[in-house]
Amino acid sequence: MDSSTGDWQQHMRGLLGIILILTLPLIGSLALANDSGEPDARALLEAAVEHLQAAESFKLAITQTGEAYPLAISLDGVNTLPASLISADAQYIKPGELFLTANMRVFLSLWMHVYSLDESQWLSFPAGAPWIPLPAYEGFDVNRLMAADDGIELVVETLREARIIKAATDNESEDEDEDTAWTLSGLAEPAAVTGLLFGFVEPNEDVQLLARLSVEDGSFVALELTMLETVDQPGKAPTVWHIEFSDYDAERDFEPPSL
Repeated sequence: MDSSTGDWQQHMRGLLGIILILTLPLIGSLALANDSGEPDARALLEAAVEHLQAAESFKLAITQTGEAYPLAISLDGVNTLPASLISADAQYIKPGELFLTANMRVFLSLWMHVYSLDESQWLSFPAGAPWIPLPAYEGFDVNRLMAADDGIELVVETLREARIIKAATDNESEDEDEDTAWTLSGLAEPAAVTGLLFGFVEPNEDVQLLARLSVEDGSFVALELTMLETVDQPGKAPTVWHIEFSDYDAERDFEPPSL
């Protein structure tokens, strides 16, 4: 092989390397598109799940509107407490910590702190009181939200009729949430939603899911879960869970109890 042939091969390898580097972002974007070139709803949601599972931490803001929905909790494994959630703010820390400040309705509206570590929980009630350990609730595990084949991953894997309601744009506007987020919908399986909500909610029917994803990195911005079993009940508004995601990979902002 003469030197000119060797130089030519080196130039070709260099050119191929440059082409590969330039086309990698395009290949990645095509993975989120269907045959028509339009983004695929399920692929977008799967990418959001991967982003959530990779996060070291994130915050949740949860509210329930409409008819109060009973939480599946008990103190003795048999008798369900007449409790429902009004609102809650939480921070998740990988691999299995959750600190939650909740406004619960147990006959009256009550504020409490709950600290969860894997399958164990501690309660500060009323909020700020000394911590006490709680008995394990059957099916509860803070890791269910993030676990493979459970929680948010199972919701997306089993989601039916997934579709894009509104495509994201990169327009800068005053109403950023409305104008730049992907909006997607689908029907979620009851068991999957139970894992998403840490085992505290056990729907009897499918749940209508509405998801908003960030246009910047495809991460979850918010989920809206409508309990279809509560729709069309005379004189009652349907139960809807609103979950907002924020502060991905932020530092811990709570002090865990001394266990």
